[in-house]
Amino acid sequence: MAAFSEDPPKYAALHWDGKMLRDVLGSDPGTTSETLAVLVSGPPAYPEGKLLGVPVIDSSTGTAQAEASMDLLEAWGLTGVITALVFDTTASNSGVHRGAAKLLEQQLDRKVFYLACRHHILEVLVGAVWENLFGKVKSPENPWFKHFKDVWTDLTTDNPTTLSIRQKKKECKEILQEILRSEKPPRADYREMAELTLIVLGDTPPRGIHWSRPGAIHQARWMARNLYSMKMFMFAEQLE
Repeated sequence: MAAFSEDPPKYAALHWDGKMLRDVLGSDPGTTSETLAVLVSGPPAYPEGKLLGVPVIDSSTGTAQAEASMDLLEAWGLTGVITALVFDTTASNSGVHRGAAKLLEQQLDRKVFYLACRHHILEVLVGAVWENLFGKVKSPENPWFKHFKDVWTDLTTDNPTTLSIRQKKKECKEILQEILRSEKPPRADYREMAELTLIVLGDTPPRGIHWSRPGAIHQARWMARNLYSMKMFMFAEQLE
């Protein structure tokens, strides 16, 4: 701690993210608590970040996250070097009145850059498109996705419907093929999305056509909208 405090970055970004974690070392093993990871990053010594702490907080509210983050900044003597805030776009972080980012900016008493997670920015865009086309889903789980997941094993997958588009189709397929053939292709959901996009464009992914069983249907899983939408389109004729 002393070495970092004596030579902190001149300008730094504050990162934080919360998660429910199971207690494996405390007095009540097996229980879960809201836990907040807080770190700062800044050149030249800490471009990848320095973990400040992982405190347990009472709740996931913006107030609780802001207070815990500020306590750590003060303990490490870093309140004067923070120039940016890095966070995902949940309401508890990005709310205009009680979001953690807004509260931290007020406590720092100066304007800072908001660097919202790019994945969560895409979540907002995808969610807006879905809502505009199909209406707002108020339940935690999307009923359209639940139905599709339930009937998945009854579908015939050897003749999927493809998109009959021309604009940018060739360029899109070339980019996706290049990404999937790279030494480090995207993982998990991102790889499946790239492969499904190729299939819906009438092309075959490098490792062939493989259908993954539909997974999470919770609204919080933004990638689910992409994966389910493409599969539902390709097999729409078989759905009731």
